[in-house]
Parts: sequence; C-alpha cells; structure tokens
Amino acid sequence: MTEEEAAESTEQENVIDEYQLVNLVADGTTTQIWEVKEEGGTVSFAMKRLLPEPMKKPEIVSTMKLEAKVAGSLDHPNLIYLHKFVKSKEHVYLLMDYFRAPNLRSQISSDQLGVQARLRKLIESTAMALGHMHEKGWVHKDIKPENILISKSSEVKVIDFGLAVPVAKGLSKMFGKPKTVQGTRSYIAPETIKKLPLGPGADVYSLGITIFEILTGKTPFHGENPKKVLLKHISERPNPPSSLNPNVSPECDEFVLKMLAKKPEDRFLSMEEVVSALRNLKLFKMEISDVIAQEKMEADKAEKESMQEKRLDSRADARLSELVKEDPKLAAELIANRKAKSKPKPKPEPAQQKKPQPPQQPPQPQYPPQPMPGGYPPQYQQPMYPPQPMPGHPMPGQPMPGQPMMYPPQFQGQPMPPGAYPPPGYPQQPQQPGAPQQQAPVPQQPPQQPGGVPQQPAPVAPAQTQTPPSQAPPQPQQPAPQQAEDSKQKTKNDDDLPFMDELPDVI
Repeated sequence: MTEEEAAESTEQENVIDEYQLVNLVADGTTTQIWEVKEEGGTVSFAMKRLLPEPMKKPEIVSTMKLEAKVAGSLDHPNLIYLHKFVKSKEHVYLLMDYFRAPNLRSQISSDQLGVQARLRKLIESTAMALGHMHEKGWVHKDIKPENILISKSSEVKVIDFGLAVPVAKGLSKMFGKPKTVQGTRSYIAPETIKKLPLGPGADVYSLGITIFEILTGKTPFHGENPKKVLLKHISERPNPPSSLNPNVSPECDEFVLKMLAKKPEDRFLSMEEVVSALRNLKLFKMEISDVIAQEKMEADKAEKESMQEKRLDSRADARLSELVKEDPKLAAELIANRKAKSKPKPKPEPAQQKKPQPPQQPPQPQYPPQPMPGGYPPQYQQPMYPPQPMPGHPMPGQPMPGQPMMYPPQFQGQPMPPGAYPPPGYPQQPQQPGAPQQQAPVPQQPPQQPGGVPQQPAPVAPAQTQTPPSQAPPQPQQPAPQQAEDSKQKTKNDDDLPFMDELPDVI
C-alpha cells in the first residue's frame, strides 16, 4: 500500500457518512461518543455510535432504536436534543446536540462544594426535565450522576434514554409488569426491583438518591454484594443526610427522606410537587458561599503560617551561616552535633530477668544443751532409761535436719579419735536396711550429784563463725550417709507425691 492509499484509508476511518470525527468524548463497552463536525461546517455535534461487534446483536440495536424514539418525542431545554438516528449496514448512531460540560459524577468527585452551591438550580432543572418526560408518557428509569450534565453557569442537560419505559396507565398498571429488572443498583427504585408497573415515583426516588450523594458524597445504601444493596432499597430506612453532613438543614433532611420513601404514594406524586417544595426550602444551615469563603480563609492562613516558618528558617540559616564564617570553631561544633544527631541510637537490649535467690541466713552459733531447771524428771534420772527422741525433735546435742553435725567441745578443731564419741554403751539409732552403719553423735550424759541433781557443766565458748582473711572459707560438710538416706526416704514417702502422680494431664 502506497502512502497516498494509507492516508486515504485513515481519512475514511475518521469520517462517518458526512461527519468528521474530531474528539473521542467517552468510550464504553458497546458505544462510543464522539465530537463530530459536518464536513465543511463549524458546528459541533455529539455522535453516539455502536461499535462493530455490538452492531451484530439485535437487542443492542433495538435499545438504541428505543432511545431514538424517546428522544425524538421530547422537546425541553434541559433534555438533550436529538437530530437524527441512522441505521445502515456500516453504521448505527445517534446525532445529538454537543453540550460542553462534564457530567455530575466527575464534578462531585472534584468540586463537591461547587455542586452544592448550584444544588437548588440543579434540582429544579432536572425535575422540570423529568416532568416533561412524564407528560410525554415516559419514565427515564436511570437517573444518576453519570446521566446529568451541568455547566459552571448551572445549565443542565439530562441524557441517555436507553432504559426508558412507558408510564403505566389504566390496565397497564395491573398487567404491564416488566420482564427484567433494569437500572443502576445504587439508584434503582424499590418498585423497579419488585418488577411492578412504573410511574413518575421511580424517577423521584432516583433523583432523591442523587441529591443525597451531592449532599454527603456517597449513596445511602451499601452492601457486600449487589443482592444486599437491592434488599436495603426495599426494606431499610436511610439515614438523614445531616448524619454525614452537619451543615444540611432539618428541612432538607425531610425533603430528601420523603423522596426516598419505600412506597411511591408516600413520595412526591409528581415532579411539579418536587419543584414546589423546593422553592421555600432552606437546604443548608450555613450558606455554601460562606463555607467556601471560610475554607479559603483557613487555607490562606495555613499557607501564610507555612511561608512565615520558611522565612524564619531561612533567616536563621542565613544568620547561622554568618556566625559560622566568623567563628570556624562554632562551625566544627555544629557539624559534630549534626553528625551525632544523624546517627541512629542503638536500641537498648531488654534487661534479663534474674531469678530471685533465697536469702542467705547467717550461721547460728551452737550451744551445748543446758539441763532443765530443778533437774531432770525422775523417769530420766535412771541410767537404764536413756532419753528417747520425740518425733520431729532431735536429741539434745544432735543437729537439726540439714545442719552439719557438731563435735564435742574437747574435739573441736581436731579429728575425733575412733570410738571416742558417742560413749560406749549409749543406745544407737536403728539403721535403715542396706545403709552403712553410722553412729550418730550424742552428747554425754551429765554426771549425777547426790540427790539426783545433775552438775552444771562448764560454759563452752561458741564455735568461731568468722574465717580469717588469709585462710580459705571452710567447705560445707556433706551430710552423713544416714541423714541423706533418711531425707531421700522422706521425699519418697511425701504425702503430696501420690496425689500428684494420680492427677490427670490437663495441660
């Protein structure tokens, strides 16, 4: 293909019939909207054309034919005007007036306060356009921000009549039920969901949802899936707009909630009633112009404070630079401080918890047993009946459990000769079977005076508990094998252990 043929082919693609494609305005799954001009002309039009693949589906083509039929029957300044509908083998399109204004959806996202400032004019113009449709016998059925165009001068155009249905009258109210549910789920009327005959109330409800979104920035009903949203339209009462925007007046709350009533007979019965209720209605507590001025004042104030801080910082930096030039030592200190601040501080390691140690008790001095005042009882004065130990109490002179055994005074500090202690003939404690025979240290029986009174032994100085600094501390003596065996036997026969063994594993 030569360059001339390629240029001619491209030119043919940019021309549909006698119209030149100038600018793509919107691109959808089935249609495209183009700004077009008639060849040799200067007036712009909007062309809504079907894409090649959807042109092969009869139901999509019939929807565009219906839109052309509805638009051709309407003539209102707030409704988009249709010039012609063309259906051929090559193209299917609608040619309409080109209205240079963004739709309401984009303006709510970018300038919600600006839309609120024009809300009264917007409601009035849209309601009058829909009232004209109802008079002509049509329900729009798809009122939403995407299908309302509004200019900066508050000029409004309602577009897209592809889902319009005839107003139910007479017998059609009883038997003319729609076969399918059509609409946008966030704006759809409850009677549309129930497949009931539709009247002006369906457009009143959808316009109320749109007003709610302009006031609050969101629609009143949301859900995890489309079915829950549709159920909320049927059964859930919406919150007043003032719950999300405190500037909304109580009168405006009542106005919007009446438009969102579940039953059509509880709403405004016509768009003329909507316009009439709007005339003396106060929409906001504070005028939107005052809100915009207040926000602008706060923004200017914040900007001035920010600029003032920057100026102070720049002045401080300039003064600092002068000081640094005058005093190099100061410059070195500032650089060092800045480096120190820039270094990340090491995170302190968590302190390890130390196990509490039991308090150490100082060693208690051991004293020799003292005789009872007045002498021993008669039953203990006979040599053939030596004193017997009571359960849990050691004999006089014997160590307590867990304490080292003390030697008699005459053998302190030196090894005890074999057989010197205890004295011969003193009864021995029974030994455990299999344990080595070990004689327990027992103090000697004090000698008896005539009359049965024991003689007072000479006082013995307590054993030295302090260790000279030059000598190593004495090692604790190991308990006798007999005491270790007794301790082991006691632990084994402890009353708690059988119960602990019988406890089930509940952890």
